[in-house]
Amino acid sequence: MFFMNFEELQMKRESCRVYADRPVTREQLVHLVDVARFAPSACNSQPWHFILVDEPESREKVVDAFDDNGLTGCPWGASVPAFILICEEKAQYKPGVEEHYGPQHFAQMDIGMAAMGICYEAASMGLGTCIIGTMNQEKLHRAFGIPEERPVRLIITVGYPANEGAPRKKARKELDEIVTYNQW
Repeated sequence: MFFMNFEELQMKRESCRVYADRPVTREQLVHLVDVARFAPSACNSQPWHFILVDEPESREKVVDAFDDNGLTGCPWGASVPAFILICEEKAQYKPGVEEHYGPQHFAQMDIGMAAMGICYEAASMGLGTCIIGTMNQEKLHRAFGIPEERPVRLIITVGYPANEGAPRKKARKELDEIVTYNQW
């Protein structure tokens, strides 16, 4: 098995929006979540629940829920082989933390770290992903039986990229634009 270092993986990973007509196995999806569950979380609260969506009828429900009153972050969703919905669970913090910062202060950051774990592991497996944050909560809750108090925070598309080859050049701010030393 070939392993790449983290910097190589970081440069390889990109948001994939064009997928090959090739299924992703349920075992691969479970593996991605198995890796993600070890992501850091505040007070080890693990405030996440993952819904794996790989059947055609369920995939159609996700695609429908991407339309949030005309706003969509995934107009190409019908070609996605699988989705991972990440729902926010109630966080369980250590005494004093919730009182000081609030009951869910760190939950979305924790979910973001779990999502990146999914995306990096997927890239290492030759899979493409894209993190989507725009969605219609009501449609998702109704379609998947999600409790009302558990919002879907992110949806990750998963599949084999149709366009193989070198990743696109990443456009990022220069380091001297984003780093200062010992003060702003």
